[in-house]
Amino acid sequence: MTYDNTLSPQRLETLQALHAQAVEACQNAGQLVGKQQESLRAAQAKLVQLQSYAAQYREQMQTLGSAGTAWSQVRDLRGFVDRIESAIAAQHQELGRQQHVLAELTAQWTGLRQREKAFEVLIGQHEAQQRQGQKRSALKNLQEWAVRRASQFLPSSQQRSDL
Repeated sequence: MTYDNTLSPQRLETLQALHAQAVEACQNAGQLVGKQQESLRAAQAKLVQLQSYAAQYREQMQTLGSAGTAWSQVRDLRGFVDRIESAIAAQHQELGRQQHVLAELTAQWTGLRQREKAFEVLIGQHEAQQRQGQKRSALKNLQEWAVRRASQFLPSSQQRSDL
C-alpha cells in the first residue's frame, strides 16, 4: 500500500482557513506590540521629564541656599525634590514593567508570525505538488499523443494492440 502525500482539496481549504486565522492573530498581536511601544516611549518621556524637573529644582534649591534664603523655604523645596526623586524611582519601575510587557508581546507576535509562515510553507508545498502533478499529466498526455500519432504511420501489422 502506498501513501498519497498530496493534499486533498478539503485539507487545502483547512490550511488556508488556518492561515487566514494566523494572519489575523498576527496582525492583532502586531497592533498590541505597536501600542505597547507607544506606552514605553511615553513612560521614557515621562522619566526624562521628571529627571529634568528634579535637576531644575535642585539647581533652584542650591541657588536659594547660597543666596541666604530662609531655611524653611529651602527645606520645603528639598521636600519637593525628594518627592520628585520618589516619582523618578517609581517611573524607573514602571519603565521596567513596560519593557517586560513589550518583551512578552513581542515573543507572542514572533510565535504567531512563525505559525503564519509555517502555514504559508505548507500551502506552497501543496501548490508545488499540484504543479508537479499537472506537469506529469501533461507529459503523459503528450506521450500518449505521440504514440498514437506514430502508430498512424506504422503499417497495420506493426501497430500496438493495446491502444
